[in-house]
Amino acid sequence: MEKFKLIKVLDSKTDTDKGVIRLVELHEYKGKVFKFTFENSNGTPMGYDYKHSVRVFNQDADEWKNLGDKQDIGAFSTQHIDYSNYFGNGTKLMQGARAFMEACKEYVKAIYGK
Repeated sequence: MEKFKLIKVLDSKTDTDKGVIRLVELHEYKGKVFKFTFENSNGTPMGYDYKHSVRVFNQDADEWKNLGDKQDIGAFSTQHIDYSNYFGNGTKLMQGARAFMEACKEYVKAIYGK
């Protein structure tokens, strides 16, 4: 069975004073590059913003293609992921972000095969 290879952690931030939890990772799987993004932040005029996605890099078009959002990916999670919180215990919030990263892997496996 093929495994995911972590290429790089692009961003890992937990600032509960400012209301930001963000984890962005690049992974390689079956010769393709994927970007997993988990972000909750308190920074928009309306007060709350979030980004939860899996994207795949299309080399022919030289661009990222969206594969799924939090509803799609969340269906593959084996743990509860708290999407609604960006204040609180930073360690607990980062655990939720890491659980989301694992759900991203399961989602990609479902699309591209194991």
